Amino acid sequence: MITRTEAEHRVITGFWIHFGTYVGVISGLAALNLTRHPDKLWFLWVAGGWGIGVAAHALSVYAVPGGRERMIERTQDRMERREDGKHHRERMHAS
Repeated sequence: MITRTEAEHRVITGFWIHFGTYVGVISGLAALNLTRHPDKLWFLWVAGGWGIGVAAHALSVYAVPGGRERMIERTQDRMERREDGKHHRERMHAS
């Protein structure tokens, strides 16, 4: 059973991993775009589209009333289902 504190940590860490991945990938795409075809800034489309997703994720974790709590509950439910499935597979494998 995952505790509320562990679930909250996963929710917050999940956002920062999402944000860090966004920054890293967009930086790489910008470098690629600017060195190969500086006259056509296609990486901005990727940055904008993905940026909307990152912004929505940030809002749900940090700004929307009750958003973080809902994400924590969903994380706890998901981890509990995984744990139940793991135990079920172990019992099936043992028999």
